[in-house]
Amino acid sequence: MKIKKIKKGLKMKKMLQAKLVDSENIKLENVPIPDLEKEEVLIEIKTCGICGSDIHAYRGKHPFVHPPIVLGHEFSGTISRLDSKASNLKEGDRVTVEPNIVCGDCYNCLNGRHNICYNLKVIGCVGHNGAFAEYIAVAEDKVIKLPDEVSFEDAALVEPTAVAIHAVRKSEQKIGDKILILGAGTIGLLVLQVAKLAGEEEVIITDLRDYRLKKAKEFGADKVLNPINEDIFSYIKKNYGSDGIDLIYDCVAIEETISQSIRIARKGTKIIIVGVPKGSMNVNLAYVQDRELELIGTLMYTKKDFGTALEFIHRQKIQVSPLVTHKFKLREIEKAFQFLTKEREEFLKILIYP
Repeated sequence: MKIKKIKKGLKMKKMLQAKLVDSENIKLENVPIPDLEKEEVLIEIKTCGICGSDIHAYRGKHPFVHPPIVLGHEFSGTISRLDSKASNLKEGDRVTVEPNIVCGDCYNCLNGRHNICYNLKVIGCVGHNGAFAEYIAVAEDKVIKLPDEVSFEDAALVEPTAVAIHAVRKSEQKIGDKILILGAGTIGLLVLQVAKLAGEEEVIITDLRDYRLKKAKEFGADKVLNPINEDIFSYIKKNYGSDGIDLIYDCVAIEETISQSIRIARKGTKIIIVGVPKGSMNVNLAYVQDRELELIGTLMYTKKDFGTALEFIHRQKIQVSPLVTHKFKLREIEKAFQFLTKEREEFLKILIYP
């Protein structure tokens, strides 16, 4: 009886959530803690990362994520309550969540490509409020228990690590390939680490911010280039001749970087689009056709990628702690987004703490 009273009391309580109600306008709200549907669990959020796609949405420039919505899809926490039929977990378990919600019935789901489900929803992005809140209710089958050695902070970086793993898997890169990564933000630095794990002979990474290039060197980049100071096309031509680069990852995905990738790419090679383009753009498709280039999009990850990401972090094959540069409380989330959009200081991953 006492346990039932405690659970009822939790159900009646309010929680704080941060809702994006319009472009560059986040409203703090006190709302009821979510009720649980069949086979759902209630998670008390411990930390949630701000993703680049969250920043696009905040600015009103994301092609698919629009207000009103509670953002946040990179998170970890503890299980606070379970539906009576959710049997594989228990209260108090430390967990993270794979945020893509799929139908399981469409062509892609039936052929193992759940990340591009025709009816795809994503927690904190499309069709489901996210984790910039004190609690969140999610389906049990999306919840993954954490090893004791993995901190809540590292667990919040499993999701972007899975993005990098999926991108490298999609590229089908070969051991010894010469790799160019455009963009040394969180995703670019994770792609760098995964590419090095895959046995790449040489990885070059570019960025406009020297502190990010310094971090890339710490993560094992063989060469770092700032386009402000050095022309990337001339560098590749001078140092690699007609053989050029074997594979390009564009982790920025703006018109300038995609055009740059197309110009740099050796005939017959792949360009993996990892970043989220903000909209339509003008690029030279004549080069794509004439040079038999492959522009390959990569979206999120599969369950296998997500599990691999957690394993690599657990075994310390991938280093994620050095990516965290700032931390804010949930009540300071507007301040955190303003900090990010002004970009006046050095930053990589920012974590939000309810």
